[in-house]
Amino acid sequence: MTLRGTAQVPGGTTAAGTVRVQVTAPRETNTAPDEGVTVGATYTESGYSAEGLRNGNASEKAWSNWRSGTKNPSDTITFALPEARDLTRVVTHFHRDGANLSFAESLKVQVRGADGTWADASDEVAVGTEGTPVVDVPVRATGPVTGVRVAMTARPGGYITLGEIELRAKAPGTSSDAGAASVEVDGVPVGGFDPDRTSYRVTSDRPDRARVTATSRDPYATVTVRKETSREAVVTVSSEDGSQTRQYRIELTRS
Repeated sequence: MTLRGTAQVPGGTTAAGTVRVQVTAPRETNTAPDEGVTVGATYTESGYSAEGLRNGNASEKAWSNWRSGTKNPSDTITFALPEARDLTRVVTHFHRDGANLSFAESLKVQVRGADGTWADASDEVAVGTEGTPVVDVPVRATGPVTGVRVAMTARPGGYITLGEIELRAKAPGTSSDAGAASVEVDGVPVGGFDPDRTSYRVTSDRPDRARVTATSRDPYATVTVRKETSREAVVTVSSEDGSQTRQYRIELTRS
């Protein structure tokens, strides 16, 4: 969708303005590693850091709440987001510390809304003991969130080790459109151009010197033009998401 209007310029003048709005289906991304995200814990064993829970390596022992003597009955990991996000899931990767069942007995996800209020976003979820548990919790939230907590209850007399926590959130999707909106020869649009038709014959006073350009239908797609011979050019449009490519062959003849 293209919207046209008038922009206010400093100094009191105006200028014509155009903005292109592209609507795509959302995709899901892990927002935990994003710049500006911070993470902390109610307690961390010396030598480890909650910051390691967002580095993309789920197999390492990033965080531990082990301590000598009496173990903590619970601990919480808290993420603060630099901007509100539409959270969909929280995925917690536990780490097996040798032969120990160093997993929480259960966990609960809480979120902080835009008004700063914390609320439960899941029920209490049991954590298994087989292999190395990965607990994927769908998030119940009434709107975008600015913070996430993973509140964990330890097994009696046990401790907890984690490898990674993913904060899965909605993000703008990318387009698979690889169509051209127009093809130009020496700045003149090719007559009768159809994005689904891929071969054209165009007349020019100097075919060997004619300049072929093109405009993609999706402004975020990539367009390249390659001269195959002195009288033939190939326009290639690659979609924003990289999944689609379309070529237009332009044959140049003398007018």
